[in-house]
Amino acid sequence: MKIVELLQSLADNQVQYVLVGGLAVQLHGFMRATFDVDLVLAMNDENLLRFIEVAKQHALVPGIPVPIDSLRDAAQIDQWHREKGMLAFSLREQGAGGSVVDVLVRPPVSFERLCSNAVTGMLFGRSVAIASIEDLLVMKQFANRPKDQLDIAALEKIKRGEDPNA
Repeated sequence: MKIVELLQSLADNQVQYVLVGGLAVQLHGFMRATFDVDLVLAMNDENLLRFIEVAKQHALVPGIPVPIDSLRDAAQIDQWHREKGMLAFSLREQGAGGSVVDVLVRPPVSFERLCSNAVTGMLFGRSVAIASIEDLLVMKQFANRPKDQLDIAALEKIKRGEDPNA
């Protein structure tokens, strides 16, 4: 699966989402490697049905042994979050080296806020909603992994008008 194909399918199927994570950081100007696509979705049933259809079209399957429709089960997602600390429902292409799409199920910034603050960017000729620098900072500070610390420093430079790649 190519990211451009996924984005086209999301647009064609009117899936409501905001791009977050490393790819969003890249689109703000920090050149860094990333191996997955991180999304925050509107978690209503209609939108989740549209997203699941797109995932099936692209042969994406859950990274854990559950049906993909489990993403629509709010009680199950709550239980996984509570008992196992699940933050993202990962979908993968089958086979070695396949693409990964992570749906953040309990983001520290709400979908509504992400949408209202999102900037529109272009990726492979597609218009995409990208989390704002401020919202990415909140999300990166919450995750606080070593790579998030690097992203935070880069995003702070971007906010100041400095080159994050220097």
